[in-house]
Amino acid sequence: MELFIPQVSKPFGRKNFLRSNKRNICKLYSNLEKFKNYLEGDWDNQEQSSEFPALWSHIHVRFRPIPNDLLQGPSFYVESAYDYMLDKPYKTAVIELEKNGKFIEMNNFRITQPEEFWFGSHDPSLLKGLKKDRLIQLPSVCNTVFEYDSEKDSFKGFTKPGKQCIITRNNKKTYLDSRIVLGKDFYSSWDIGRDVKNDEQLWGATSGPFVFKKN
Repeated sequence: MELFIPQVSKPFGRKNFLRSNKRNICKLYSNLEKFKNYLEGDWDNQEQSSEFPALWSHIHVRFRPIPNDLLQGPSFYVESAYDYMLDKPYKTAVIELEKNGKFIEMNNFRITQPEEFWFGSHDPSLLKGLKKDRLIQLPSVCNTVFEYDSEKDSFKGFTKPGKQCIITRNNKKTYLDSRIVLGKDFYSSWDIGRDVKNDEQLWGATSGPFVFKKN
């Protein structure tokens, strides 16, 4: 009598698991590298401000990479400045990028005595004194979380959900609702302050986001 041996499908196996896991890790790293490359450089909204000068000032946002040993992840020194006052930015910060599952999370840091580093996004020699002890990390609930959209080849960002990033304006509690879209040559940013109780917009642009193009 001939012995019948049933066919058993091959298990997924350690090699297949490692191969699949490696693909996922490489994908995360490639998305992070792509995000860094897209973000770096000088952005301005000249087209937007020229078309609607009563609504939008002409501003530049510049992202300058800083040494990897300053923080744990890839980091940038950031300046926002009016076109006619590039050497006196109205806002400076340091941001750090961190992988979090399929998301990229942006940690935000305030700089003490930031005027010492003004124009550093244009001239990196001005950033030599920028050390970790000059940075104050903002609460993680205020981090921006990005997800990659492969169809549009862009990253969509939003403030961590939960209405926990509290900002007091005019003696009223609001929560930050940031919305960012980053592509290879376009970048839009919209910071909105909403009423904690009813979600009504209390501050921030009412005409939509700033729309930037890379120079």
